[in-house]
Amino acid sequence: MNPKLMIWISVLLSAVAQIFLKRGLTDLQAEGKRSPGVLGLVVGVIRQQFIWYWGVCFFVAMALWLAGLQKLELSYAYPLVSVGYVLVTFLSAVLFHEHVDRQRWLAVAVISLGVALVAGS
Repeated sequence: MNPKLMIWISVLLSAVAQIFLKRGLTDLQAEGKRSPGVLGLVVGVIRQQFIWYWGVCFFVAMALWLAGLQKLELSYAYPLVSVGYVLVTFLSAVLFHEHVDRQRWLAVAVISLGVALVAGS
């Protein structure tokens, strides 16, 4: 597989993983049935399917990142991680109806411009 494609898929999967994690933790909080304390939290987390999806996405993303990074310059690959900020902000607004104000969207636009400049180099 092309190393650049590996990095891009890794970034995409990392963003999706964050959405799964948020969903799993939100579901856990909504259940409200867990036992108090750290052990109760751990058991609750283990039982959440979306947290398992997070783990799978995160593991695959990490494997792709490692494989892609072997063949690419870090100065190219690492700035692409910021695409995840853009994706998570967008997905949070769409899926969780989070309020993203104008200033945050402006920040996302600046990040996007930087990513476009790095990706085009």
